[in-house]
Amino acid sequence: MTDTLVRAVTTDGNFRAIAIDATEMMAEVAKFHEASQLGTTVLGRALLGSLMVSNAILKGDERLAVVINGDGPAGKIVVEASAQGEVRGYVTNPTVELPLTAKGMQDVAGAVGSNGFLQVTKEIGEGDPFTGQVELMTGEIGDDLTYYMAKSEQIPSAVAVSVLVDPDGTVAAAGGFMISALPDASDEDITALEDKFANLPSISSQLVEGHTPMDLLFNLFGKDDVKLLATTEVALYPEISKRDYERMLATLPMKDLQEMLAEDHGVEIVDRFTGKKIQFDEAELSGIIAAKDAEGL
Repeated sequence: MTDTLVRAVTTDGNFRAIAIDATEMMAEVAKFHEASQLGTTVLGRALLGSLMVSNAILKGDERLAVVINGDGPAGKIVVEASAQGEVRGYVTNPTVELPLTAKGMQDVAGAVGSNGFLQVTKEIGEGDPFTGQVELMTGEIGDDLTYYMAKSEQIPSAVAVSVLVDPDGTVAAAGGFMISALPDASDEDITALEDKFANLPSISSQLVEGHTPMDLLFNLFGKDDVKLLATTEVALYPEISKRDYERMLATLPMKDLQEMLAEDHGVEIVDRFTGKKIQFDEAELSGIIAAKDAEGL
């Protein structure tokens, strides 16, 4: 089944909703990064949450970059996402491991830390990017994106993300939802929704049972009380090609390229988003230098 994100609205006009199932995409991400169960869970929550935020606040070709740095053992988390459903990201230390929490869950908050910030930079056309930053609340990522939406975007929202990783590293489920209050929602409406959250089965368990993103919203609001607006396929950004990396190398100062050739007889580039290594041997690097020299650069 293709990974999808749905956008919907409640029929009473009180809430806007986004839900996502990206289990297949997360299975691919886990292989890329050779991550631990905890590392996959951390990155997955950031990827899913960023996708939903991007679809809530962006349009067209706009993109955003999310950086989470809580001074925890997972290190920095970096994600890029678009309104078109594309995403990529990495965790500085994807092999992070910690004991399970008292509830037997992966310790995401312990891995991320809460002594730091969540920063969102939006590229919205030809103008300068806009950056908003909030302090981390818990390091659970969903809570922190919830706080960002209320503080920086002035949109009261609840962001819930869930990634279930089996002991062998297989991603069993990855999904979530984001509910945003619309102007007509009363305090009583919001309190009633919070009560529903408390009694809702876990997102992962619903996805494992075969529920779709719309089912997540049906189970929350009722099948007759939510209306589908749009469906978007979600996927990883296309990988950066070796040719693209060659162009990037060509932008480096000639002195740096010559030092690489003399000292290392080539260069190895590690793609942070996929973990893959791109090799340029001595002959290839010499060719880049010769082409740059011929252009007088």
